[in-house]
Amino acid sequence: MKKWKIYLPLLSLCSALVVTGGIWGILRSNVWNGQMELRHLEGDESALADFDIQLGITNMRQRWNFSIKDGALQKESFILSEEESFYGLGEPVGNWKDSTMEIWGNDVEFQPAADGKVENLDTVDLSLLENDDYISSELYDQEGNLHGTTCIFEKAQVVLNMEMEAVQNKNRILRSWSYAIPTHLQYIPEKPLVNITLKNEQYTMEKQNHRLNNIDVIQVWSESQEMLYATVRTNADCSGSIGLYCLGPRQEESVKDGNYTAYSVKKEPVATLAEIPVSESRWVLGLEDVGEGLLVFIGEPDGVTLELYGYDGTLLDSNQMQTEEPVHEVNIQQTKWKDGRGVFVEGSQKTGEIEYYVHFFTGYWIENGTIQPVYLNGDYGTWTAVGKEKVLVMHRKVDEWDGKAVPVWGNTMNGYEIYLYDITEDPAGKEIYRGELETDIDEDALKYFNYFTTKASKQSVEHQMLNSTSSSRWLEVLSVSENTSDAV
Repeated sequence: MKKWKIYLPLLSLCSALVVTGGIWGILRSNVWNGQMELRHLEGDESALADFDIQLGITNMRQRWNFSIKDGALQKESFILSEEESFYGLGEPVGNWKDSTMEIWGNDVEFQPAADGKVENLDTVDLSLLENDDYISSELYDQEGNLHGTTCIFEKAQVVLNMEMEAVQNKNRILRSWSYAIPTHLQYIPEKPLVNITLKNEQYTMEKQNHRLNNIDVIQVWSESQEMLYATVRTNADCSGSIGLYCLGPRQEESVKDGNYTAYSVKKEPVATLAEIPVSESRWVLGLEDVGEGLLVFIGEPDGVTLELYGYDGTLLDSNQMQTEEPVHEVNIQQTKWKDGRGVFVEGSQKTGEIEYYVHFFTGYWIENGTIQPVYLNGDYGTWTAVGKEKVLVMHRKVDEWDGKAVPVWGNTMNGYEIYLYDITEDPAGKEIYRGELETDIDEDALKYFNYFTTKASKQSVEHQMLNSTSSSRWLEVLSVSENTSDAV
């Protein structure tokens, strides 16, 4: 088994010491004598060289990146998260010109529909919220009463809200865009919707009873177009249509043209590429950028439909796969290739409040404006990478510690079982390779749990954690793509 050690560069360590006192002891005790091995068990190991598999071992503060490239383990980099540069508090989604585009907020707002019944009250009734929401004590008067208004309505118009910002590292030049787009989507739940506004002379607070309904904004950043696209995830209580929106920025815009202090909310998107019909039996579930357009995932009582739209809004292709049960949610994994994109879809039926029946597994190949189902095998893993001719499936590997301790899910996943399938002749796939990636991070966890049965258990919790930070390490797949190195 290969054995690699992680040591921090002296300069990085000194910087960390200046910023955070006492960090030396934590980092010093957290040098990992990492051992890992890639075993080729069966089949043609050269087939693995088609894939560039990026992995990481992390414990939140630090991450060690490595890869399986050209069919072999390779070290990549070591990152101390405290030293990672950040421009703002938003979520980076991509690069725009000479800046980083960040999402600072997105959500849906439910406003009373123009053709619906509305009841407005000048009183507050928290029992209508059906949950125990926190109410700031500053909102109560001296007698312990709340003041405000209540709006009760049966039908809502959905508004898509988005806040995005371009950030430059040089001089922190900022430009922002804010959208509140009234859509053609209506939401009609079984119980009336309630908006309560609590207020006094100093404070205001909004409360609703419709936050946990799985209706939310889904967006993708297109690297080729350098634009953000968005739509809304829907469910069976939705009707009408929802737009597939381009939110820009426009190509003629630049960071230097913007004035961060001039704040305005736009009611219209840069473009509406399409209006996607939805109903109680047609639900928008997902959105992906696939390099040549936007792929929309639609759930139905008896199938899953994929629709591929060009960036100009043209419907390029659609494909429907039949199922015996409805698909209410999808998990999507995409793999980039030189000639197209591979997309694996795992679909599930919601059978209870938090229960799901996972029953749909299909891999698609997207190329030249077409959608082709290519992988119909029920074998799926933690990561499933679909290609035009091959499929890579990686299963988490769990070590039971040979009875040394009780396994804890999340701490014992120390590697991956790796399978490759040839799908050129049969979409069910023919196994052509089987391998195994193993690390020893589970032994770190075992050492941690053993603290509680030794003299160390009498030490303070802080001291134990200082010497046992490895217990929180985990192994993850960061990405899988086509290997474009010269060695292939």
